[in-house]
Parts: sequence; structure tokens; C-alpha cells
Amino acid sequence: MPLPNGNRYEILLLILATIGATVTPWMLFFQQSAVVDKGMQPRDINVGRLDTMLGVLLASVFAVAAILATAPLFHHGINAADFQAAQFAEALQPLIGHTGAALFALGIFEAGIVAAIAISTSSAYAFGEVLKTGHSLNRPLRDAWPFYLVLLGSASAAAALVLIPRFPLEFVVLTVNVIAVLAMPPALAFLLLLVNDREVMGEHVNGTWANVAGIVVTLLLICAGIGFGVATVFPKWLGG
Repeated sequence: MPLPNGNRYEILLLILATIGATVTPWMLFFQQSAVVDKGMQPRDINVGRLDTMLGVLLASVFAVAAILATAPLFHHGINAADFQAAQFAEALQPLIGHTGAALFALGIFEAGIVAAIAISTSSAYAFGEVLKTGHSLNRPLRDAWPFYLVLLGSASAAAALVLIPRFPLEFVVLTVNVIAVLAMPPALAFLLLLVNDREVMGEHVNGTWANVAGIVVTLLLICAGIGFGVATVFPKWLGG
């Protein structure tokens, strides 16, 4: 059956971008570096897993809440493509009231701040690993200035793009998240090899079900990437 509102390629792009916004390579870099930065030990593994699961649960709840909050726009026939993130709150105010719109705007702002901090810090961690420089939030500026320079530079570059008039921010966000989907399988493959190396992991080597889950996710991402590649090369296969 034909998908609503026509262009199947755009719908596929949106699906991949949604996956890429959830399962990202920078998430792996941030997670492992943050664990080291916090000084966690093997005895803290269960606490770390609980922390991660709570984060996953809260992120899912907030994502569903954001979808539900914007549902009135579609119910009233308003095209969401006409709004940037900050303008959603203004569009929603006549429908959900000043308090609801203010809470939605606060949530969007908070999500942006958290993303900016996490992604900039993960970039700084990654560059620090490659360049073998001090890369820790626990180190002073004079000892780890390359780390803080990359962190500040990443955040500043993103802010500069946002401030460019008429810059296609939606296209950039979608493209970056699709690239994340394409880049994630190699990262997961190396991660699976690492966590199954008994010489490195010792008694904490991956179990059967953890391997099954990791392999399934990796294969799904590979299939998604191949599907997008085929759709890009042969767009007529998707129809109108």
C-alpha cells in the first residue's frame, strides 16, 4: 500500500535518521570515556548498567512525550515542516495553553543543552585518545587544554551553524543521523570483538545473550544501511 503523503524515500530517510539519533557512534565514545572519567571499578558494573537502563527508559519516555505533545498540530492540519524546534512551542500555545507550551520549550532547550554537552565531550574524548593527550574533565585546563579546546570548538562550531540565517538545519540533522547509522556497525563490530576478548575482559567477558543482542542490533543497522544505499542508487524502486 502507498505510504501517506507520498515520497517513500523521504519516509525512509526519516526512519533512518530516527534510528541514527538513538543508536550513535559518539554514544559509545562518550559512555566508555565517562566510565573511566568517573573512576568506576569492576565492582561498579551493575550500578553502571542500572544508570544506563534508567537513561534509556527516560529518553524513551521523553521521546514519546514529545510526539504526543506535537500531536495537536497534526490534528488541526498544521504542517510541522513549517517550524523550527523553537517555533513548535509558539505553534502549540493556542492549542495546549501557555503552561504546556512553556514546558515544551523548556524540554527542547534542555535536550539541546544535553546533546551539545554530550556530543562535544565525546568528540574531545575521541581526539584525546587519538592524539594521546590528557582527556579528562577531572584535569585542570593547563594540563588538558587540547581536550577543552576540542570540546569548546565543537560546541562553538555547532552554535555558529545554528546562527547562520536560512541554513538548512533540518537537512543537516537528518544527514548527520543517517551517517551515524552507516558508521555504527563497524563500531559495534569492534566493540563485540573487544568484549569477547577474555585476555582483555577476564571474567567480565560478554555472555551469550549479550552477544546475541549485540549481533542482532548490528545486523539490523547493516540492513538499514544497505536499504538506504539501494534506495539512493535506485530511487524508482520505492515509487512515488
